[in-house]
Amino acid sequence: MNQNIKKIIPGLLLGILVALISFYSAKFFNNLIGYKSLISSILLAIILGILIKTFFGIKNVFNDGLDFNVKKVLRIGIVILGIRLSISEIFSLGITGLPIILFCIISGLLTGYFLTKLLRLPSKLGVLIAVGTSICGASAIVATAPGINAKKEEIAYGITVITIFGLIAMIFYPFLANILEFTEKNAGLFLGTSIHETAQVTGAGFIYDETFGTENVGKNAITVKLVRNLSMVFVIPLMTILYKQSSSKNDQLINLKDLSKLVPMFILGFFLMSIIRTLGDLSFDSTSFINEENWKWITDQLTSISKFLLIIAMGSVGMTTDLNSLKNLGLKPFLVGILVATIVGLSSLLCITLFM
Repeated sequence: MNQNIKKIIPGLLLGILVALISFYSAKFFNNLIGYKSLISSILLAIILGILIKTFFGIKNVFNDGLDFNVKKVLRIGIVILGIRLSISEIFSLGITGLPIILFCIISGLLTGYFLTKLLRLPSKLGVLIAVGTSICGASAIVATAPGINAKKEEIAYGITVITIFGLIAMIFYPFLANILEFTEKNAGLFLGTSIHETAQVTGAGFIYDETFGTENVGKNAITVKLVRNLSMVFVIPLMTILYKQSSSKNDQLINLKDLSKLVPMFILGFFLMSIIRTLGDLSFDSTSFINEENWKWITDQLTSISKFLLIIAMGSVGMTTDLNSLKNLGLKPFLVGILVATIVGLSSLLCITLFM
């Protein structure tokens, strides 16, 4: 057996175990109290994962597999989830969400810039926190870091800050959206534009669906988030140029090959599955190999598989979240992180409340 696969297996199995416990525990308690979806299996998986990490710790043997779950299993789940959306729905959500996405990105970046200056935070760390909060979390930080020559410590610090506040938003924003009585579309727009990481947006969307008995918030949130992720192609080179101009450095800028790496393949996979869904929906007639009932069964099964993969990923997110790392954060990065996250969230709420 390949050595890399052997390293992945323990963490993968642990993620599956936590997912199974969360899924059946949520099902048991919901049946017990007579509500279909009062307790979310995804939220339960996150909490269980955090509790395991905090009180028992995670041995090194599980790390590779948990990392695989957070990165690969999550993306596979998102790709499969594309089967729930037609291309027309994606374009509709994307066009509606684009102005909100741009407003949130601009407000987040400007807030990060001014707070970095005001608090005299190291400029590279300020850039990383602002980009991570405004666009797509750790991915944006890692993509931005080479262009501004950020140190490993600054990268780790930035990722820790945005991960902690993104996790808080993932748990509480679904309930805020419900309190504000957002429609499923607006709830998806809010979660997709205000939360940092793709994993966290995914978790928040399905926490909403499971807790409040809706069907579309999760897929809406993910669609908006994937459109937001694409902004990396434009924003990160711009941030690199601005940083180097402000620091009077003339290093080589990001080239076209680097730009192509900013478009994650799983986004293309998500769109491909949506195309398959669209073609499938249009192909029903008396001579079809698959009738409408069978096609619905196939899409429902794929949706269930996708959801379980996302539960595995969310439990693994919990097991890789180190709450003790908060002790190591200085006050200034903490303040910048929470204020930028708050401004991005408020910007999203403002746009949705006024214009949607």
